[in-house]
Amino acid sequence: FNKFLMHEDRFPFSMALTSMHMLVSFSLCLVFYMLSPSSFPGMANTEGKKLLVLTWFVPIGITFAIALYASNQAYLYCAVTFLQFMKEANIIITFLLSCAVGLQVLNRVRASVILWIIAGSTMAVSGEIHFVLIGFIFQLVSQL
Repeated sequence: FNKFLMHEDRFPFSMALTSMHMLVSFSLCLVFYMLSPSSFPGMANTEGKKLLVLTWFVPIGITFAIALYASNQAYLYCAVTFLQFMKEANIIITFLLSCAVGLQVLNRVRASVILWIIAGSTMAVSGEIHFVLIGFIFQLVSQL
């Protein structure tokens, strides 16, 4: 749907789309919290620590906003198949970071799975003939 919407002739305003997305998400979470606070058991631990909570949530929110904006902006330049190919890299990035911090161990089977993912993703974008560097950069920023 975002690819359809993010077109120069329809609605090429990724910042507005991202802002609406985050505003609706925040509003719905707030309403859900007001209707059912018991659905948020972790909030009891934040009593008296609201400023500390903000110091954690604001950077996460800003990072998420940048990722959403960049991802939506990439739709203006790249095909969906190419963007999906790039999103497959998130699996590999997550696994390699887990290996780097010692949560996972790289072995032959896992390396084979990574190669299988890369091969499948490569087949998905085999028809991409219009490579646009700025779209690639926007998608790369959205993944970091």
